[in-house]
This record gives sequence, structure tokens and C-alpha cells, in this order.
Amino acid sequence: MLRRECIPYVLSGGQSFFDRAEIKDLCAYLRLIANPDDDPAFIRAITTPRRGVGNTTLEALGAFAGAAKVSLFEAVFMGGIEARLSARQVEPLRTFCEWIRGLSDRAARDSTTEVLDDMMEAIHYEAYLYDAFDERQAQTKWQNVLEFLEWFKRKGTKPEPEAGAEQTGFDTADGFADEGKNLLGLIQTVALMSMLEGKDEDPDAVRLSTVHASKGFEYPHVFLVGVEEGIMPHRGSADDDAPVDDGRIEEERRLMYVAITWAPRSLHLNWCKKRKRARETVVCEPSRFIPEMLLDDAPPLTAEEALLSPKDRMAMLKAMLQKS
Repeated sequence: MLRRECIPYVLSGGQSFFDRAEIKDLCAYLRLIANPDDDPAFIRAITTPRRGVGNTTLEALGAFAGAAKVSLFEAVFMGGIEARLSARQVEPLRTFCEWIRGLSDRAARDSTTEVLDDMMEAIHYEAYLYDAFDERQAQTKWQNVLEFLEWFKRKGTKPEPEAGAEQTGFDTADGFADEGKNLLGLIQTVALMSMLEGKDEDPDAVRLSTVHASKGFEYPHVFLVGVEEGIMPHRGSADDDAPVDDGRIEEERRLMYVAITWAPRSLHLNWCKKRKRARETVVCEPSRFIPEMLLDDAPPLTAEEALLSPKDRMAMLKAMLQKS
């Protein structure tokens, strides 16, 4: 949602979006489309999902390419490869490389959506995820893939200018110009983004973090999300209906206090009325720590603040970030 609202963010103590295995898999295909001589991308793409090319074949191909001082991709089409590999081993290699060549040719002229859809249909990546992982993991990974593809397709579509709107050609969510680039241009941009991600130690962005990972820090504006019974204080296992013991309550209360004291300028608490857990919708209760904060003793919201829509609140967040 932050990306969709063009709000830059960083994830503290967590995995980068581009470091997720499923995103690396897709990026390998995209990198290979843009540059067939990218050997690491070649190895990852041709083996994920598997397409009849085993380790023995890749080792022999690597030895041949090394001796010839060429990339793995180029070595597939060189004369003499048949002396190292059987026809049964060479066939899937050349089929794969011809397919990549076709995608590379199309990437410069066809729509991003068409090329990506054809690529995903050919590699059967969703089926691979559900075969390789349990259902919940596969669902999460596939959702990440869909989000990544949707971003690509949106960037590959030239937006229609609004009447009277000034066209800046710049997207503040990811910091590059010209929506409507072809697929090759987008691939080059993503390669640069993934290289630069995390290089800036103190970026001007929203920092997403667990409470534990942010101990010792202070931020101008703090948003505590999910301040509910079972999350703060944490219940433990999602399937554990037993009451939280007193020792844990005290530890969680101290943690809540630490989180509150991070915020010198503003503090926002958020909780859900309902939440999905394991396909079931459960009713949520605000954390017991909220009444302990004595918020009822604080000045009430003004009529203007009470009428703010979610869109207005997002605008206020953007304004606060600009002032910080």
C-alpha cells in the first residue's frame, strides 16, 4: 500500500522484497532476457522450475564455455558442444535458449503485459510453487509474484494524462521516469533498484519494523499497527487459546511502553475489528494496554479531525514526512 500511495519505505530487520526467492527467480528470467550472457541468471532460470537440465549437464556446459571463454548461453549454440553432451542433453538447452531469444526480441517491441503473460504461462511458476511448498507458503509466494508482475505491467503502460494535469514523468514511489517503458527498459531499472536497495543507511522514508528490532531508536512520528489482544500482548501460537500468563504480560507491557516512548512528536495506534486467520474471520479486541494509557484523559478530537477520511489521513502522513 505504501508503494501504491507513492510513499518510499524501508524494511528494518526483515527481508528485502528483491531478496525473496520467488522474486529472484523471476528477476533471473528478466535479466537473461535483457542480457543472455548473464551466467548466474542463466543457471537460476534454467533450473527454476526444472526443465530437464540437470547438474551434470550444467557442469559439462560450464567446462566447455570456460575453455571457449564464452557465456553459457553462447556455448549452447557453438559447434563442438555435441562432443561434450549427448543430443538428449543438448536439446532442452537449445529449446530454452531459443525461447529466451524470442522473448528478448519481443521485449523491445511488444507490450510488457503480453510478454510477461506469455513468459509466466510457459514456465508454469504457480504450479511449481504449489508442488515445492506447503499451501500457505505457496500462496504467500504467489501473491508476491502477482504484486511484482502487476507493478511491471503498470510501469509498462503509458498512463493517459488527465485534462490540465502537469506531466512530470517521475514516480516518487520508485524514483524513475517515464512510465510506458518497454520491458527491456524496465528490466534495466529493476536491476539498478535491486543493486542500490539498502545502500542508503539513513533514507528519507517510512521505516517498517517490529517493536523488538527498533529498540534504542527514536522517530518523529510512530504508528503502532495491530495493537490487539493476541498481538500486543502477544499470545504466542496462533492456535493457542490459553490465557497469556502474568510474566509475559509484564514483559509485553514494558515493550509497549518502549514503543510509546519512541515518538517525540506524534503517536498513532491502530487495531482491526476483524482479521483473517487461517481462512477464518475472527473478531479482534483492542489491546488491554490501550486503556492503561489513559487516553480518555487526553483532549478529545476536534470536529475537523474526527471527519477526516482515510485519504485525508494519508495526505496528513505525507505532509508530516515532508516536515520531518
